[in-house]
Order: sequence, then C-alpha cells, then structure tokens
Amino acid sequence: MISIYHKVNDHFEMSNDAAILAVLKTENIIWVDLLGWNEEDEKLIEKHFKLEIMNTQESVEIEQSARYVEYDDHIVSHSNFVTRQGLSYVPKIVSFTVEKNLLITTRDYDFRSFAETSKKILSGNQKFTSSDVLLNILDTRIANDADLVEDLTKGISELSKSIVSDKHTSRPLILKLNALRENLMLMMQNCLDKKLLISVIKKTSFINQKTDKELDISVKDLESVIDYIRFNFDRLDYIDSTLNNLITYEQNNSIKLFTIVSLFFMPPMLIASIYGMNFHILPELKWEYGYPFALVLMLLTVVFTFIYFKRKRWL
Repeated sequence: MISIYHKVNDHFEMSNDAAILAVLKTENIIWVDLLGWNEEDEKLIEKHFKLEIMNTQESVEIEQSARYVEYDDHIVSHSNFVTRQGLSYVPKIVSFTVEKNLLITTRDYDFRSFAETSKKILSGNQKFTSSDVLLNILDTRIANDADLVEDLTKGISELSKSIVSDKHTSRPLILKLNALRENLMLMMQNCLDKKLLISVIKKTSFINQKTDKELDISVKDLESVIDYIRFNFDRLDYIDSTLNNLITYEQNNSIKLFTIVSLFFMPPMLIASIYGMNFHILPELKWEYGYPFALVLMLLTVVFTFIYFKRKRWL
C-alpha cells in the first residue's frame, strides 16, 4: 500500500492512489510511505522522483559495513525496528530514502510510530516538513523502544521474585533468564542501529541546522535507553549469579544427604558382613538369640549415627 502525504493549501492530506503523483507538484509532497508494496510500486516511485529506494530483500542482502548508500542529492539507508509478538521480540527492517524535501519509507510491518506520525501530519496543527516527519518517526520509535525495555524490566523483576518464592531452582527459570537476556541484546542492537542511522543522516549536506540539533537530542534519548538496558544487564548478571549459587547449594545438599544416608547404612553393613563370614567357629553361630542380637545391634548403630549427625546439625 502506498501512502502519499502532500500539502493542500494550509493543511496536509494523504492519498493511497499512486495515480495522484501525475497531478501533484513534487515540492508539495513531503512523505511517501510504502507498506507491503510490490515491484511496480517501487519502480513507479523511483521513476517519478528520479531516485533509488531500498526494498526489504536489498536491505537484508546489503553488507553491515555498507548499510547505506549515498547519492548526490539523497541517501538510502535501513534500520531494524523491534516489535513485540507474544513473548518474543522480533526485528523488522525499515528503509529510509532521505532527500532535502522528501522522505520515502519502505516497510513490511505496520509500526505504531508510523501511525502516530501520520495522525500528527493530518491533524493540521503543525506545518510539517520531510525532516519533521523523519524526526517524529525516530522520536516516537525511541519512545516505543523505551516502553519495550520497561516491559523487559518488569519481566526481570518478576523473575527475581520467582527465584525468592520458589523452593527449588527450575529449568523454566533458567530458560526465562536466557530469553530476557536475548531480548535485551536485541534491544541494545536495535538502539545502536538507530544511532548509526542518525549519524548517517547527520553527515548529509541537505540536513538543516535545526534538524541537526534535534537529531542530537534524539541521540541523547537513545543513550538514556541504552544506559537503562545496561542496568538491566547488570540485574540479569546478579540474578544469574544468584541462580548459580542456589543450584550449587542444592547440589551440595543433595551430595550431603546422599553421604549421610550412606553413612547410616555403613555400620549395619559392617555388622552384616562380620556375621556373614563362612567360618565354622563364630561365637554367636549357635546362640539362640544371635539373630535378634544382630538386628538390634544394627538398629542401635543407625540410632547412634542419627543422634551424632543431629548434634552436628547435619540434619
């Protein structure tokens, strides 16, 4: 779907009909948004505006070191936007073609930041430029990223409480810890990715001074989110250490219990071994009470062993 945002008198309108490009003045168009487009739409936009755009396949195949392409009058770059799908965090590629008076975005996912920017443009309360559109998308996206990190923070707090409340460490807790760490790593990569995108845009010669300063503010907001992510990484490291200590403690208790149980049976086994020897001469061999005596002796050794370890506070 193509969304064309263009100026009409003192306000902006949006059209989904690509045919309107033939009657619109180029200087009145500030933003062209392609959501789930096809090759015909791509060729139409490139031909009409005489510039290059980057589709999703090209964005995936482009090398990390060459994730943007700079032309004489515009740049083409892409960035990963993270969305939450159930309990998973999934990156989606968004491509930006930035010109002096025009912004073209291509994406396969309907992000909230784009919908909110669209509402601001069509509200008619502000005079938007293509730079304002870009800034609104980035700032709204950074705010959404902060919300995603906040959700992860709540998950970390719940995990910490689970460790305290659960009597035993369990596999689900460890898996949840790993999932939270993976999602935090994805959010960190996402924020660093946006910093790179902003640095690329700031290098261009057709960004005015006002936009440049506002992009600096966006970078500071990103750094605040990054600091928050690092804080959560520290919390996860602490929780991980606590989990490992609990696992070690439980293992030691298991070994200790196994050792004590083994010691309970060692004296009776010793007695049974002595009276199980096949010698013809054994003092109690023909004794009428030899068998009960051996059983009582075994029981006493177990009782004495129990009392001993109880006093030592091993039990």
